[in-house]
Parts: sequence; structure tokens; C-alpha cells
Amino acid sequence: MEETIAAPVPEISREEIRAHLNDRSLRILDVLPRASYDTGHIPGAISLPLAEVRERARGLLPDPAQAIAVYCGGFT
Repeated sequence: MEETIAAPVPEISREEIRAHLNDRSLRILDVLPRASYDTGHIPGAISLPLAEVRERARGLLPDPAQAIAVYCGGFT
């Protein structure tokens, strides 16, 4: 198995996410299980459960240059 070195992951604030809710310059991914997404999620977020990332990410995120925010907890 090939070893991957991860780059530091920048964080985005709640306010920054709110600022992008309507402009679609930022894709927001909810990686929690589908049941959690169905219970409640950030408006406009895409449901992509962590277990499905390898199979579905390319289809849901066709532009590799687009900014993406990933979250795994509720929007408070």
C-alpha cells in the first residue's frame, strides 16, 4: 500500500460557511451517515457519507479546483 503524506487542512469558520451558502463558490459536504443528514444538515450541503467517498466523490464533485468544506457534526 502506498503511503500518503497529508497536507495541513485549513479550517473554515461558521461565519465563512454562512457567507457562502447562496453563492455556490464553496461546496459543502456532510460526511455523516445518511440518517444524520436526513435529520438535519447545513442548507445546500451534499450528503456524502464517509464510507461512500471513494465511490461517489468524483461524480458529486466534478471540478477538482472548487473549494470544498467537509463537516461531520451538526450546524450550530
